[in-house]
Amino acid sequence: MKLPFLIVGFFIAVCKGDQRIAGGHQATLSQYPFVVALLTNSGAGTVFRQACVGTILTNNAVLSAASCFFSGTVAHPASQWRVRAGSGNSNAGGSVLVVNRITTHPNFGPVNLNNDVAVLRTRFNIDLRPGVAEAARIAGAAYAFVPTNSVWGVGWGAVGQGQSWSDELRHVEIFVINQQTCASRYSELGFTVTNNMVCVGWLDVGIRGQCKGDNGGPLVDNGIVVGVFSWTRSCADYWYPAINTRVGRYTKWIVDTALSA
Repeated sequence: MKLPFLIVGFFIAVCKGDQRIAGGHQATLSQYPFVVALLTNSGAGTVFRQACVGTILTNNAVLSAASCFFSGTVAHPASQWRVRAGSGNSNAGGSVLVVNRITTHPNFGPVNLNNDVAVLRTRFNIDLRPGVAEAARIAGAAYAFVPTNSVWGVGWGAVGQGQSWSDELRHVEIFVINQQTCASRYSELGFTVTNNMVCVGWLDVGIRGQCKGDNGGPLVDNGIVVGVFSWTRSCADYWYPAINTRVGRYTKWIVDTALSA
């Protein structure tokens, strides 16, 4: 399938929930050099630990999920977060950068999780290097998800329900779920799956999927970031797939926000 996408990088002037990877495998940074760990001190102290995942857009902009930066309906200050870039280990190596701005989508709903997308800006530039830290290619507005097609979830989240988070980067192959099927199942919980969301997992099997600690991480199709992990009912659940924000729905907003002064 031909994939419409945009490359967002510092060299371009004009562009033409807590959740870990369950049932996956260890990945190398060179496979996903655009992935970064997002660290927080939870509002106190000087120790920052990985809590979410992000995607490099430019040398000072990172894509993630807006829900990472809220406790209930209260937004976190940028000072509570850091970006670790250039390392396959979530809590060691690479470079750690101060975040000086978090821009969540203006229509983000912290309760219904609609429009769950955000762009972080770092105080100093990320050291972009091939295979180590690169700007991602992101889906354009014409990108279409096809049910049963495989995609890849990437992150440092839990390797299984109730299990610890991974220090090393992991990835897992999962599948696009029929939108109506996903919406029907989540309606049992009183949650509305909107057209801004896409559901992925291994339906009626479970075992592998996105999990706690993977939030904000990229959903990848042939090297292109097509989704941002938002939340899931539980870890790699067989009945309730993981919900990701459709990047193509927000391409213009993402690009404009990443390149804004």
